[in-house]
Amino acid sequence: MKYVYILAIVFGFGMLVYFYGFNFDNMSEEQLIDTVLYWYVPLTFGLYGIVAYLVRKTASNNQARAIQLMFSGKNVGLTVLSVFLLAYTGLVGFLVFIIPLSVIKLSSKMYDFLSALIGTTIWIGGLWAFFYFFWASL
Repeated sequence: MKYVYILAIVFGFGMLVYFYGFNFDNMSEEQLIDTVLYWYVPLTFGLYGIVAYLVRKTASNNQARAIQLMFSGKNVGLTVLSVFLLAYTGLVGFLVFIIPLSVIKLSSKMYDFLSALIGTTIWIGGLWAFFYFFWASL
């Protein structure tokens, strides 16, 4: 599954670059908004999936919790990601990010996939709320 997550990240980032880097002037504002899901969903799914994969890989015993592993120092990438999230998104952003990683048990065989699915669903809900409640007033 690791390669599926990497492929999703590459695809999502590629779509982001295409729409907002190369095709930006050829699209209306409404078309740009309509294309958000084309890059947002795979990018979010891939990021959550790869982080959950690393959390599970770092866990020596399945009794550890995701938040403990993020700060344990056993995986430098997870620790750097945790510090980055806390520094740039604050405690609320970090907690929203960690929720999908915490609700699934590490012993689950589909931990990374389910975490990615839940995380993507949460962020799609947040994106919908942003466009529904706030975008019209901007």
